[in-house]
Amino acid sequence: MKTDSTVLRLKELIQCQTVSSNNLEKIDFNEFFRLHRILEQQYPLIHQVLTKKTIGKASLLYHWRGQDPSVKPFLWMAHMDVVPVGDETQWSHGPFSGDLSDGYLWGRGTADTKCLISVQMDAVEELIAEGYVPPQDIYLFYGHNEEIVAFGDRSGAHLAMEYLQEQGIVLGCVLDEGGSIVKGSTMGIEKPIAVIGVSEKGSVHVELKVHDKGGHSSTPDKTTALSRVARAAIAVEEHPMPVRLLPMVADMLKTLAPYMGILKPLLDDPVRTWPMLHKALEQKAMTNAMIRTTFAVTMAQGSAQANVLPETASVVINCRVLPGDTMESTLQHIREEVGEGVEARILSGKNPSPISPTNTSLFSFICSLAQELQTDALVTPYLVMGGTDSAKFYPICEAVYRFSPFYFDENTMAGVHSVNERISVSGFSEAVQFYKKFALQYRSNLN
Repeated sequence: MKTDSTVLRLKELIQCQTVSSNNLEKIDFNEFFRLHRILEQQYPLIHQVLTKKTIGKASLLYHWRGQDPSVKPFLWMAHMDVVPVGDETQWSHGPFSGDLSDGYLWGRGTADTKCLISVQMDAVEELIAEGYVPPQDIYLFYGHNEEIVAFGDRSGAHLAMEYLQEQGIVLGCVLDEGGSIVKGSTMGIEKPIAVIGVSEKGSVHVELKVHDKGGHSSTPDKTTALSRVARAAIAVEEHPMPVRLLPMVADMLKTLAPYMGILKPLLDDPVRTWPMLHKALEQKAMTNAMIRTTFAVTMAQGSAQANVLPETASVVINCRVLPGDTMESTLQHIREEVGEGVEARILSGKNPSPISPTNTSLFSFICSLAQELQTDALVTPYLVMGGTDSAKFYPICEAVYRFSPFYFDENTMAGVHSVNERISVSGFSEAVQFYKKFALQYRSNLN
């Protein structure tokens, strides 16, 4: 079977080792610049018709000028950077090989998210070749540091938003990664589910720290700094923040209700059944994360040597903050649980995003396009557990949605941020059509 030309273009992008790092000295920006040059070669019409601006060190912002400046433009986005490959010996194919094998394209960034760059730019290139001129402006943004959750003037996405804001641009829609079509078995049903992210949780790293006099381990007190900070971390785990039913979670549960067997009576009217429903949702990690701010103790540090009592001990808790909570309210909850003698402070983080509207013709339009990709899929709004660059654009757009027009099977889902990242070679033509239809019909569905 002949390989889709979009897949072959993506293969070239995968071979660029655009690994991001919090340590700027470890980033090989030449690999990003190499990817920029490949895009110029792959998409000559885009680089003739659209204007291109480098944002920050290596992010790209493209602008396709439309005919009517009174219509709010839209923005498609993805990111060029990828996470480190981990243990390369565990990869079945080289992490930057772009190998085509067993029906997949292999390599870091295939699913997260260079695939979106290829299908979005293919859509624009085809539209230009067909003589299309958009009624409104169109923007494409591809960030260089999404994976390190860069903030402020280090974030390409934030800088791009500020640049557009300075130009007086208000966007009608932003479309980014964060949802896809997945197997319904993840939620206990047989049908596939197309999840469209309308909000995302915040993320904050909270450090707990205890100080002690230290000394020799042969003559310890009843507790050490490390044991006390460990008890504090356990206290946080054992006293979670309150549960709360968000509108998009309620909508998702109602959409799935007819297919949930014995749980159907609980899901038909989540607001009414909430006193019982939340107890069932708390039993599984995935559904529990949809209804509360979660805590995960991820790092610990004590003494540098086994026979030395630590003078200082610390743990770090990664908190995923539910919309409606904040970094400060999360920190306050933790301080109330850890007790005296334990310092708690925020190391870094961001608040949850606003919630984009779902009662609009624009959202219904995106749902209909997702439905066309897989007609038997259940389409539903979704709370994104992780973070995306799209949240940076809320100051200039209230309609920020997260959806990749692909079916992500178990192998693809398992490889994101892990070894053997890959994406099925089928579905690329349909993904290109998704974006072309969006561009052609956007104005008529803009509220």
